[in-house]
Order: sequence, then C-alpha cells, then structure tokens
Amino acid sequence: MTTPASPENTDITQLKPDNLVLAHSKPSLIAVSPVTSIRTALQLLQNNKITSLPICSHDSTQVVSIINLFDILLYLVGGDNTVDKTTSKLDDAIENVLGLDTDRESYWMHKTDSQDILLDTLRAFASGVHRSLVIDYGNPKSSPWLLSQTDIIRHIYHYPGSISNIIDVNTSVGDLGFDKKPPLVSVRADQTALSGYKLLAEKNVSGVPIVDGEGNLVGDLCLEDLPSANLDTFEQLTLPCVDYIQHRPSTLALPVATPSTTLKIVIENFLTLDTHRVWIKQSEESGKVIGVISMSDVIGLLCSKK
Repeated sequence: MTTPASPENTDITQLKPDNLVLAHSKPSLIAVSPVTSIRTALQLLQNNKITSLPICSHDSTQVVSIINLFDILLYLVGGDNTVDKTTSKLDDAIENVLGLDTDRESYWMHKTDSQDILLDTLRAFASGVHRSLVIDYGNPKSSPWLLSQTDIIRHIYHYPGSISNIIDVNTSVGDLGFDKKPPLVSVRADQTALSGYKLLAEKNVSGVPIVDGEGNLVGDLCLEDLPSANLDTFEQLTLPCVDYIQHRPSTLALPVATPSTTLKIVIENFLTLDTHRVWIKQSEESGKVIGVISMSDVIGLLCSKK
C-alpha cells in the first residue's frame, strides 16, 4: 500500500501513523518489567516528565499493558481518605497496580500496526482509549512509539484539510449537540481533591467540573492535572478542590465554551490550554455548566461518517 502523497489534505482516517505531524519526533519508548517497584516507576515518571508507563510481559520485552500516575495514586491510597507517603506499598511490584479495575486502560494496551490506516485506532480513541502503541510488524528492529489523542488533535490543528471532507470546523458545539449532554458528575469546591479523584475512578471519567454552592463553574479536576510523581506533592491532594487547583504549575485559563463556540476554537483550546476537554457554559455571562466536549468526542465525530 502506498503512502498518501499529501497528508495535509488526505482524510485523517485514511492516513497511517507515520503520516501524522510530529510522528517522527516522538521520544523513545520507556517501558518497565512487571516486577519493577512502584517507587522506581514513580522515579522514572518524574525524571522523564511523563505520566504513563508501559509494562512488558514477564518473559519478554513485549508491551502488554500500561499504567499511569492516577492508577498508582489510587493503589497507594487504597480505601483510605489519607495520603500516606511512607506506605510500604511503594516497594510493591508495579504489576500489583493492575488489580484496580478490569475496565481501566491499565489492563490492556491498544496497538496499532504502523502500516494500517488510522480509522480503527480513531474508533478506539473515540471510545475512551487515550494511547496506542504503534508497531511496525514488518520491521522487528524498529522501535515502537506511543500515539495519543493529542497527536490526532495536533495534526488536525496543523492540517484542517485532513478533516474538511468529514466535518466543517466552523460548526458550533451547539449545532453538534454537545450543549445537550451535561456532565454526569461534578465535585463541590469544598470537597478534597483526593475524594474528587476517587469519584473520577468510580464514575470512570477523566475530568469533572468543580462547582460552588450555586452550581457555578469555578474550576475543573482532571487526570492530566495530577501532581508530579514526586510523592512530596501528594499532600496537596488533601486540600479542598478550590484550593488544590491553585497549586497547579500551569496558569492557563479554564477551558470554556458556549453553544455558539465553533469546533475550530475548541480544537485550538485543546492545544493552547493544554487540556483534554472544554466545558460548555450556558452563555458568556452564565456560570452554569451545560455540557462538555472532549478530545474523544471530536475524534468520534471523525468516525461517525465512516
């Protein structure tokens, strides 16, 4: 199969992984043995400024699963409401973290053949998968790399022509119906961040709005905003949500839209505000959250016509 000559204008569902912008600048894959200690895994995450870590099988270097900082956090705190930095669980094998929930991404690793078109991978991303391991099965010496939802959104941002035959980026989120799908769960500003993150795990969502006593949006709690793997920062999780978000290293604005905001602006916000979702308010003047549009939602739009 030949490679598309012009990735800029080729339907993104028909591209191969290597056709994506920045695909060739991906860092080398960092993976660990399943018996690696959680302490060592946290050090790798922190030293390499990454939030997820692929795990190999017991008897080979083949990647079979992936864990992230959120999985480790939930394992360390267990059923407690406290953050215990001295827990002996830090010396447990990283594979123990996989016992959390069979529905979590940790239990399996989505894989993409580098020679296949992206449609099936996009469908997986639309269903909530965040990363896929790209493997060139025809070249055993090639190095695998992680393809993320953000990589897809970044390609669309740079090459809007790659989706022009699928959807008009000037369509409003209201016309797309996202203002009619309100968030199923929110957290109160006075709840602790730890209880908020546990709620995310319980509801199997990756972000929730933080609301005040009147239901107005005051912030958001998202998996990608977890503190670094440095355990000293875990104490921040005992703070109320409204205080916890003040400790984020980022000073970027809260990602919000209204029903009249275009899909193009939402895509720009994903990248410029470094977020995986944009909250939809009733209007510019209102603080009421009436919906959310995520990277998974946008990618889902690309698959809906296929």
